[in-house]
Formats: sequence, structure tokens, C-alpha cells
Amino acid sequence: MKKSIHQVAADVLKASGKPMTAAEIYEAICEKGLYEFKAKNAPSVLRSQLRRHTKNITVANQAKDVVFVIGDDDRFSLVD
Repeated sequence: MKKSIHQVAADVLKASGKPMTAAEIYEAICEKGLYEFKAKNAPSVLRSQLRRHTKNITVANQAKDVVFVIGDDDRFSLVD
């Protein structure tokens, strides 16, 4: 079964063992060929999905399965 964008991002964060910006996560996904983005503005799509699944951000279309938190430095990490 194909993983969703936020699941792939979670895998990247787990493997890195450190908080990362959306741009760093996107770069890692592309370098390793972990997900095929079909959108023209893929970094924006990734950031949107990260935010939807982030615990300490409120967005209109908040996902039920939150797996990230974001720090003051705009870096994402996994929820403990």
C-alpha cells in the first residue's frame, strides 16, 4: 500500500532523529525517491500536509491523526 505524504515525512523525521524544516523534509524525500509528487508546487503541498497533521497548529482542515509538533524555529518533529 502506498504511503501518504505525511507518513513518508514521518519516516524521514524518524530516520533523521532530529527536527527538520519542511524544506529539509522535502529535500530528503526527493533525494531518496520516497514519494512521487504530482503537484506543480510540491514543497507547498508537503508543508500543507505537515501542518494538517501537526498537534500545536490549528487549521480549518485539521487531520484527526496528528503526528507532528512544530517548534518556534519552524522545525517539525514527531509527537512523543
